[in-house]
Amino acid sequence: MACHLGFSQLGGANICEEAEPICSSAEFSFANTSDGTSAEVGPDYGCLLTQPNPAWFFLQIGLSGNINLIIEQSTELGGSPNIDVDFIIYGPFTNTSEACNTSLTAANTVDCSYSPNGIETADIINATTGEYYLLLVTNFSGQAGFISIGQLNGEGSTNCAILEDFTACQGDSFTLDATTPSATDYMWYVEDLSNPGDYLLIPGENSAFYNVDNSYLYRAEAYNTDGDLLQLYDFTVDFLDTPTYPSNVTPFIICDNLDVNDGLAEFDLGTKTSEILDGLDPDLYSVTFYQNEMDAIAEENMLPNLYLNSTNSEVLYVRIENATSTIVNCFDIGTLNIEVNLLPEINLNETYYLCVNTNGSEVVNSLILDTGLNDLNYNFEWIETSHPLDVLSTQSVFEPTQGGVYSVMVTSLSTGCTNTKDILVLESSPPNVVATVTTEAFANNHIIEVTATGDGAAIFEFSINHGPWMSNEPNSNTYTFSNVAFGEHLIQARDINGCGIASDSVLVMDYPLFFTPNNDGYNDTWKIFGLENQFDAKIFIYDRYGKLLKQLSPTGPGWDGTYNGELLPSSDYWFTIDYRELGESEGSQKAYKAHFTLKR
Repeated sequence: MACHLGFSQLGGANICEEAEPICSSAEFSFANTSDGTSAEVGPDYGCLLTQPNPAWFFLQIGLSGNINLIIEQSTELGGSPNIDVDFIIYGPFTNTSEACNTSLTAANTVDCSYSPNGIETADIINATTGEYYLLLVTNFSGQAGFISIGQLNGEGSTNCAILEDFTACQGDSFTLDATTPSATDYMWYVEDLSNPGDYLLIPGENSAFYNVDNSYLYRAEAYNTDGDLLQLYDFTVDFLDTPTYPSNVTPFIICDNLDVNDGLAEFDLGTKTSEILDGLDPDLYSVTFYQNEMDAIAEENMLPNLYLNSTNSEVLYVRIENATSTIVNCFDIGTLNIEVNLLPEINLNETYYLCVNTNGSEVVNSLILDTGLNDLNYNFEWIETSHPLDVLSTQSVFEPTQGGVYSVMVTSLSTGCTNTKDILVLESSPPNVVATVTTEAFANNHIIEVTATGDGAAIFEFSINHGPWMSNEPNSNTYTFSNVAFGEHLIQARDINGCGIASDSVLVMDYPLFFTPNNDGYNDTWKIFGLENQFDAKIFIYDRYGKLLKQLSPTGPGWDGTYNGELLPSSDYWFTIDYRELGESEGSQKAYKAHFTLKR
């Protein structure tokens, strides 16, 4: 196979272990190094007292014999040599990687030149087929330019096959090409596995081409009409294993793992890699995921390792590939079904109230926490979070006996998906009620203040005389009733959570501004209310001229509008009263005088 090489932007490597391959059958040109670097410390550089701007190469001997190389450096590609070029050659070696580490010594130096010329010649004497040599070229001036290397003369030659890669996928085939100018006959060989280093003749193969489909070392010899060996080629052929996507990959089914229980979840696709590799070495084979087959073939739009699905059930495409080569892609594509199972829906609120210290007036039943799920289809575990190891119940319903933060874990028997819900249970109770008239008797605006106390989270609202319920947010345990009428009043308070009612009664001392003694059952008598317990109170009624008409008993039915059995006319009448304020002791009486109207 002929070497047809041109200008390469890569050029040589800056360190020995990364040396680039070259052959001398045709001129090899590359950009020189001019970045100011220097070759690594360690090797014996012989005549090269300095090693500026290094470029490392290696070559393999194809045909035994002497080889004379010409090395040139110029400012233009293909131009006249006008930049000083220097070199050193080491060898022979069986491989180059080990040589870089230990064998760049004076004993292994083949040729070296440090002359200030743009052209150098390098001699490799008595080279043997298969041997390797290392070449270091330096650029003393540091000028940017180009270096070319070719074979000037000599009966030996180098192996250009090292410049090409012969790698394919198992099951494929390709053709090795040993075409050589002036060659009329060829012989092909394959490595002798029983005797490493030896080759076996392949009978009947005499053309410049040979089709291969197995991983072996191959050798070709090119001869002219006189039977002279013109060139020898070594080919390393590597057919990579093509992985097969397993037929038994199980669907990737997970439970909804995001905030909303809607069938959209995050899949860790990497957890399926081991199953898909099915025993293959993960260091040698790769697994990648795609949304469609076209992307999988083109290796485009690869899915991230953490994948968020867009529908409850999807089909992903999986590419399993031999990762040992960047030259060929040996792969297979299969499908992976992914699906999200919903979590059990727990039909419970976040907060509930438990009635304690009840008085029988509560309007709610005993607190039963019901998940709304069937015991036949789910497992249940109830705990109080302050004692997480104590399982309180394994039923779908639970009846707490005290307040706390309870948690129920529900597991679906069909999917294995688990959902947990925390429930706050607050204790609440009926109130203790105290109502107090805070204004004096006969005030213009009678005020009643009410205070209710209870247990736990009890919050109250208030009513007077079975009227509408009212509250006084945010101070929910007190309420003030204003402009309250005279007489006895029933004050009630109830827990807004339904845990009961309690009441208190108060008296407001005052009198009606008029009465109508017409025997219709309404306002037929006049009296002062709120004196039921003041037996020492004294009440006198006068006409407008100051004539005493009646003395009333504080506990009596009141005045009927008559004097000595005669009906008195419609008019204003006056009264006086000696009384005590509610709650005051005897002997602390006050006097009050006012008037009212009798209407006929």
